Amino acid sequence: MASLLQDSLCEISLQAPPPSKDYYHLKVSKEEVVLRVWKVTNPCKNARALPGEDRKSHRELLVDNQMQGTIKRVFGPETLEYIVNLCQQHYDYLVRLPESLIICILSFLSWEDVKSISRTCTRLQQVCNSDGFWEQAERVRCGTGSAPLEGLSPAIQQKLLVFRRRRALLNKSRQQRRKSTTGYF
Repeated sequence: MASLLQDSLCEISLQAPPPSKDYYHLKVSKEEVVLRVWKVTNPCKNARALPGEDRKSHRELLVDNQMQGTIKRVFGPETLEYIVNLCQQHYDYLVRLPESLIICILSFLSWEDVKSISRTCTRLQQVCNSDGFWEQAERVRCGTGSAPLEGLSPAIQQKLLVFRRRRALLNKSRQQRRKSTTGYF
């Protein structure tokens, strides 16, 4: 599982909450946490603030209340909790798996569980909305044919119908391309 971990475990950039106009960048690697800040100053005051950078090892961050407070204020308490978990080596391996493996795992879940897991993070939402997932889901749950959709929630029914229509249009365009490339003249 350790091979799934890339050097960068988490990277977030955003503007600080009002009234501040400063920009922050937080990067968590396997070894350290780097917090960069770009202070936005009033140009009329002729005061130039240079970008700042604070580097801490995971162990140092866990005891540094000031840096934790800054992360909490700028990025929110949920992000601070996530960063602290990463520093304590509580990694989220599921989102780091290859997409094909995630799709395979999701194919064993119920539709309601897929709906719930797609709301947990951007990566899983992208996988749950991908054509690869819906192709696998249709194959596993509905077979290869045009199986009835009774018993499924309206949202799932709509996604399957959209996927089927998109697949039919794609097949039709491929057939037309084949006809045009083989030609009759």
